[in-house]
Amino acid sequence: MTTARYVEQFLLCALEATGGQLNEFLAPEAIMGAAQLDVSEKDAIISSLIAHRYVSNEGQRADGSVDLIKLTANGLEHAQHLRRISRSRAERDIYLHNVLVRWAYEHTPPAGSVSLQEFAGDEHWWFAGTQVTWDEVFAAVDYLESEKLLSVERFAGGVNIRPTSTGINFVHSKMMLRTFMTTQQPQSPTVTNNFGDSIVVHGAVSGSALATGGNNTQTVSQGVDADALASLVSQLRLVAPTLGLPADDAQDLAEDIDALEREGTDPGLGQRIWRRITRILTPAITSAAVAGSEQAVHEAIAAGSQLFS
Repeated sequence: MTTARYVEQFLLCALEATGGQLNEFLAPEAIMGAAQLDVSEKDAIISSLIAHRYVSNEGQRADGSVDLIKLTANGLEHAQHLRRISRSRAERDIYLHNVLVRWAYEHTPPAGSVSLQEFAGDEHWWFAGTQVTWDEVFAAVDYLESEKLLSVERFAGGVNIRPTSTGINFVHSKMMLRTFMTTQQPQSPTVTNNFGDSIVVHGAVSGSALATGGNNTQTVSQGVDADALASLVSQLRLVAPTLGLPADDAQDLAEDIDALEREGTDPGLGQRIWRRITRILTPAITSAAVAGSEQAVHEAIAAGSQLFS
């Protein structure tokens, strides 16, 4: 597994050990033991935690190894975020729905399939410092099969999967699944009708603007899809703690995400808020604090750009 996965496990155990208090001293070896982490990974984990400002070095041995640490405010916030999403059924489902198709795409040989059993040995078996379960994985596979993203072969003693053509298109899109599925639905076009004293509207008019009156032109314009917006907001809240932003930028981003959730269904307001968010996200891609989070940031930007284009 990557160090980033170990860091998540370590932070969850550190949170439990401190009870959420910032003034508690922690012995790294004790947390490693509680998290059931290999002691040989300790130096890499502690170095990563310090580099990302999740813990502070409070004591050092003669050989340079750290033997005493404290959680920082940034580390406490990230640990609490991990605990929250690790306990959320929706967040766990969203994670598996997105990762399983991509995992199958990366591991399926040409014209073949991959055993689902191999997923248990992959680092993606871990979410927010916790292991997923086979019940969760099987439920996710059933869902992805019903949505025609995975082709599934069940037999005595095993399950093989491979991405369908739709699943491959999803992987190539670099979107979150909810956003991708929204783009696959037929879109109602803008409708302009010129009539006398009558109003004739074709298609859905949710979130639309309509001018009425004799000899007027009626234009129906679609609002922002609420499900796609909710998915984007969820993505943004997942990646925000991984960016290692300065405190002011982190606060601005959090406020803009809240504003997008409240007002983003209005296309004009949503576009303005989204532009503010991208001004923070784009420079943060190359300096994301958690290894591997760059892809998640790219996906969030792609989803937002698709929604507010």
